[in-house]
Amino acid sequence: MPFLLDSSEELTPEMICSYIKLHTENTSARYKQLQDYYEGKQKILMRTPKRADDPCNNVVANFAKYITDIASGYQMGEPVSYQSDSQDLTELLDWYNTAQMDVQDTDNSEDQSIYGVAYELVYMSSDDSPQPKVASIHPSQGFVIYDNTVEFNPVGGIYYTEIFDKTTQQLIGYSVNASTPQKYIKFKATRDFNVDGEVITDINPFKAVTLIEIYNNKHLQGDFEQLISLIDGYNKQQSNRVDDKENFVNSLMVLKGQTLGYSNEEKADTYRSIKENGVIEISPEGDLSFLTRQSDQQGDELLRQSLADDIHKFSYVPSFTDKDFGGNISGIAMQFKLFGLNQLMKKKDRYTKEGLRYRMQLFSNMLEIKGKKPIDVSKVTITINHSSPKNLLEIAQTLGNLEGLCSKETLVAQLPFVEDPEKEVEKANAERQQSMDTEFVMPTPAYAVKNNNDEE
Repeated sequence: MPFLLDSSEELTPEMICSYIKLHTENTSARYKQLQDYYEGKQKILMRTPKRADDPCNNVVANFAKYITDIASGYQMGEPVSYQSDSQDLTELLDWYNTAQMDVQDTDNSEDQSIYGVAYELVYMSSDDSPQPKVASIHPSQGFVIYDNTVEFNPVGGIYYTEIFDKTTQQLIGYSVNASTPQKYIKFKATRDFNVDGEVITDINPFKAVTLIEIYNNKHLQGDFEQLISLIDGYNKQQSNRVDDKENFVNSLMVLKGQTLGYSNEEKADTYRSIKENGVIEISPEGDLSFLTRQSDQQGDELLRQSLADDIHKFSYVPSFTDKDFGGNISGIAMQFKLFGLNQLMKKKDRYTKEGLRYRMQLFSNMLEIKGKKPIDVSKVTITINHSSPKNLLEIAQTLGNLEGLCSKETLVAQLPFVEDPEKEVEKANAERQQSMDTEFVMPTPAYAVKNNNDEE
């Protein structure tokens, strides 16, 4: 649920403290669970044996990490491209390169997948020639406040960190940095969420809230959040299978019509001898067997596969180790296999592009402050290049068929190995012109005479 503020009210430090309290109470436990599952700290690790001598193998199959790594890598495995037919984006893209924006986009995509939301803070660097830069903010340390109008305009971005006592390492308060469209607000708060000490304000040169909130979906849910129970079931199933195997290895030996000794000492010596030599001698009327529990291996495997299939089905992230992904399959066949993942990406991309445009607007505002021409964000085409398997031959044939129907920059942007379509088109045009100039150069008379003299 987003944090709202009446459009007629001004955001104050006391209000900010109240919002921080709500944020910690409503999100801390959830974010902790999601982060733990991504890091492999899952419920199965808390399982204990029923009896002291029972095996208890706690196996973690980290589907949570697999889903996030595949989804975020698929979405942002290639740099985002920006194009505009009517504007020069050189200055903007130079700032983006300096800020290593491709790394930032990857981090944001990972946070979206884990927590259902990502936060990015735009700030000015502290060097001699300040430039706008960006930093990822953990969702447990930030949130955005919106007005209560239908436009849902951001009116405050809150970034706070915990302050711990140096000796006891106990929480003693929070360091708070907030931004509104007009100003920055900085102060400290007590652990009881009250303003502590001086409140420092400064002009916000970006003229907008500098904390960007990027949704994963409209419900703000992570990609594996609804699958935690299935992941727990898979872990339990695999752990029980390993326990069964260990029970089989450690099964009890049953002797009939045979004794290993008449005292505990004799029996212990016989046990050691059998273990050391690997041989046991029994009388003709004796019998030896092992006491084991029958295990339905086929049923266990069917259950394991069923759980795994459900996890892949409901996460829309396929298993790339599946035999169906092997061999040289056509681009159309691959698209059908990735249909679910591509539908998931379409939803994620819509919210991601909204965040990317807001970031671009902040950078454009800084361009204007520095006396340069700002960017009209609405006239910039943002292309998120998914890192999917490519059939270059099919792509080349498709682009050839679209020649004349789309601009060259749009066509070149579809090539997976091109990072900057605009520069690539300029480079291709320059090479084409150079080739034409070389082809049509005619030798001058002096050059011709010189060649004749050389031949003589």
